[in-house]
Amino acid sequence: MTEIVFALLFCVLLPFLFMAMLFPALEEHAPRQGNFRDKSVFVGLGIVWLLWILFIWMGEETIRVTGYLVPAWVSYVLPTLPLIMGACAFGLFDDWVGDNAYKGFKGHLRAVVHGKLTTGGLKMLGVGLIALVVSLSYYYNGLASLVTVLLSACVIALMTNLLNLFDLRPTRAHKAYLILLVPALVSVGLCARIALPPVDLVALAIASLGPVIAVWRFDARELAMLGDAGANAMGAFLGYLFATSLPFWGLVAAAAVLFIINLLSERFSFTRIIAEHESLDRLDHWGRTS
Repeated sequence: MTEIVFALLFCVLLPFLFMAMLFPALEEHAPRQGNFRDKSVFVGLGIVWLLWILFIWMGEETIRVTGYLVPAWVSYVLPTLPLIMGACAFGLFDDWVGDNAYKGFKGHLRAVVHGKLTTGGLKMLGVGLIALVVSLSYYYNGLASLVTVLLSACVIALMTNLLNLFDLRPTRAHKAYLILLVPALVSVGLCARIALPPVDLVALAIASLGPVIAVWRFDARELAMLGDAGANAMGAFLGYLFATSLPFWGLVAAAAVLFIINLLSERFSFTRIIAEHESLDRLDHWGRTS
């Protein structure tokens, strides 16, 4: 049961305690902006993902140097460290100093054409490059594997951006993450290449809930925003789960679907679509306390 104890301690308890202690400082000093109701809230809850992956790394190092066997799920998740740290760092930079004059793929590309790299453009470029390196380290096995590498990088990068598109209402991004986490974990469990034992898969599921548990109450009460730092990090993690567990045809399908959804977001409002469907609207409001 070491696998589950590790997940509960390093991925659930520690992030929860640290965010509870950090909240007053963030509330006082973090940059603020108006939310969808123009209520002033601070942007910075996404830092929980940086804490989460660092706690996993510290736990792994502690176990390793003491001579105990590192849980298989920890070894599987650790390669996401640069990905999550990068997504969180670029997202936090965009949250705190970003220029909202340019939005979406078209906006950031238009800025580049005019010789200006926006913070959002830097985030897209940075996360994309890190996703490519992570995919290379996982899949590369000669020139024949390059298509798989590129598909994997696309899945990670597009999933990262997709979760960011849902961070427009309290808890919405978290709900999208939880819904997508189910098929992601099923895919990991069925993947022979990863071959996680059942107890490790359970531990991975528990660990994956840690950041959500740590900040849900602040998000639901409209005390703070998850921001790009959190939405990008959770999207990058989801993307990694799918990208490393899907077969080739699954990568093709996932990349195509994610690309289409991201493209449609340039023309259609997810918020309007949700509001026009009663079941989606009810789910969107569930759990919000204000």
